[in-house]
Amino acid sequence: MKAATTILVASLTFASTDAFVHGHSRAVAHSSLAAEPLESGSTVVVCTGPTCSRTGGKKALPIMKELAADIGVNVETFSCVSECAECGLGPNVEVRKKGDDGPFYPIKNRVKTEDDVKAVLGIN
Repeated sequence: MKAATTILVASLTFASTDAFVHGHSRAVAHSSLAAEPLESGSTVVVCTGPTCSRTGGKKALPIMKELAADIGVNVETFSCVSECAECGLGPNVEVRKKGDDGPFYPIKNRVKTEDDVKAVLGIN
C-alpha cells in the first residue's frame, strides 16, 4: 500500500492540472505554453503563491499585465498556498478563454519570461 501511495503522489507531483480550484486540482497531461491568440475579454489568472512567486512569477506578472492589456485580456491573480501538484511546475497561469464557462481551465506551467508570457497570450 505504501508503494502505491508513493507512486500516486509522485505521479501527481509531475502532472499538470487544468484548474485553480481552491484546495482541489484535476491532473491532466502537461501542456505546452504555445496557444492560439486570446480573444479580447479572455482572462488569465497568475498564481502569486510563495512557490510561483519565488520561481519567477513575481517577475512575469508585470509583463503579463502590460502585454495582456494591449490585447484586451484581463489579468487576475490567485495566491495558492503551495498545496497543489502544480507548485513544482510553476510559475503557473490559468487561461480562461472568452466564452469558456469552466469550472476547469487549462494551466500553463513555467511562465517566467517575456517570451513565455507572449506564448501564453498567443502573441507572436
